[in-house]
Amino acid sequence: MVSRNFIHHNTDIERDREAPDYHRPCFFSGDINFKPFYTKVLKENESLTDKLILARYRRPPKHYQSSSDSVEFSSYEEFYRQQYMESLEIVVNMLQNRFTQKNFKLLCNVEKFILYAGNNSLDDSNDYFQSIMDFCYGDINVEKLKVAALIIVDFFQSVIKINQMNIKQIIKISTICEIFNSCEVDKEMFKEYHKLIKLYLTIPVTTATAERTFSTYRLKTAILSSMTQSRLNHCLLPHIYKEKLDKIDPRQ
Repeated sequence: MVSRNFIHHNTDIERDREAPDYHRPCFFSGDINFKPFYTKVLKENESLTDKLILARYRRPPKHYQSSSDSVEFSSYEEFYRQQYMESLEIVVNMLQNRFTQKNFKLLCNVEKFILYAGNNSLDDSNDYFQSIMDFCYGDINVEKLKVAALIIVDFFQSVIKINQMNIKQIIKISTICEIFNSCEVDKEMFKEYHKLIKLYLTIPVTTATAERTFSTYRLKTAILSSMTQSRLNHCLLPHIYKEKLDKIDPRQ
């Protein structure tokens, strides 16, 4: 359920940020979800595993005992129910940590700016520009972006009218991409706005690839301790973008 929501083509950053709170009531509805899941698993694995047996309760030595009493389960269903609930709690907490990062809020403001500029004319006092300066420092010329934000709504309305596109309000980034792709006007006219969209679309992919790389790489302690941070970064970056590097001809 979680994976389907996060990879949906209509999802957006704001929706993902609220996902942990949205899914929490669905996860923690007690036996409503656990009972059918547990029954289905038992039925599908009757011929694959041995009959479930609850492990004998063993009292730990006194010098290992903590102030809280150990939990003793009366049935293996109760035992697996606790594991089930603990697993869901871990998932929700990880999602909560993932989508409450400081940079994630900045990315939400970038998304709101792109959509808002497509529907309304923005002035210099808009708070979104500060988020763009913080998030895309050095990549976006904010002064040129401010100029584009004043006229791009008229440009979009003109393109929608000429191409007879059934668009009343822009609520998705994909709609803006569709409008850009439907016209022959060079995107250099709105270079900074177009660049901001590309950064917005590629940041999630780059972040996910980097996270997988950092979570899977295994370097021996001796090699890692003798390697500077600069060299480690240089080694990891080619691995993150290895698909693009494979397409480069080394002889050129």
